Amino acid sequence: MKKFISEFKAFITRGNILDMAVGVIIGGAFSAVVSAFTNKILMPIINAVLSYITNGDGLYTILFHSELATAQQVVEGTAITGPDGLAYSRLFFIDWSAFIDAVINFFFIALTLFIILKVAMYISKKNAELKAKAKDKLTKTNDEAEAPAEESPVEEAPAEEVKVDPVVALLQEIRDELKAKENKQE
Repeated sequence: MKKFISEFKAFITRGNILDMAVGVIIGGAFSAVVSAFTNKILMPIINAVLSYITNGDGLYTILFHSELATAQQVVEGTAITGPDGLAYSRLFFIDWSAFIDAVINFFFIALTLFIILKVAMYISKKNAELKAKAKDKLTKTNDEAEAPAEESPVEEAPAEEVKVDPVVALLQEIRDELKAKENKQE
């Protein structure tokens, strides 16, 4: 039992599991925001525009309905109120506005995910480029340090004007300390 608990603890505390849980929670919250935006802002506008096109009949198609409900069915609560406001004993209809709502939700969620992925890819690409530049600078400075020093007729720029990448500066300090330790050991 202890082994099971320790394995479960290791599984649940792994970074990718926690990241996935955070993603699901944020996705649910984001879906609620998109649904509220679509249902409370866009759909009333779309329905208002479409009501002019459909002469106020609404965005539904009644497939089948029985006779209108009796007063007794309405009182008992067994009557079904249709999109046209009438009470039927049986009613089957297609609600086109619900379909349009789902399509709009899908569009906004897909667009947002696309933008998030584009930004993440851009950041990842820039990070890889910076790492490659730092590695190139480090190997270049190592090659220059190993080569015999030559007198250069070119004047060096004042130290205050030279901008050094902090990563490169840190790597150079580490290199210098390692060389100093090697010289002490010899």
